Amino acid sequence: MHRFFLEEKKGTMLPRVAPELSVDTYWYYKSAHTVDQTWSVRAAGVRQRHIDQAQSVNLYITNDYTLRQVLNLYLLAWERGVKTVYYVRSKSLEVEECESCSS
Repeated sequence: MHRFFLEEKKGTMLPRVAPELSVDTYWYYKSAHTVDQTWSVRAAGVRQRHIDQAQSVNLYITNDYTLRQVLNLYLLAWERGVKTVYYVRSKSLEVEECESCSS
């Protein structure tokens, strides 16, 4: 089976294959940007209660998020006892080259 998903790493897209991937399990895997981040923050809050130190939580947002929505994610993390929001990762914008930039 040659199905893969793309992982963005330092501005490049790398093909990755999930472990134990088969035709039956391929559709269980979702991109981090498609998962509702409020559920990620809530799950991190549940985990944090059982961890002595802080965990690092990454938020994966799309370009459709407003600043208010990002703020609400931070506030939810604080309310749930999450100690650290480490990175807020967004999908990179694809900008077409303009004539003045390419010269």
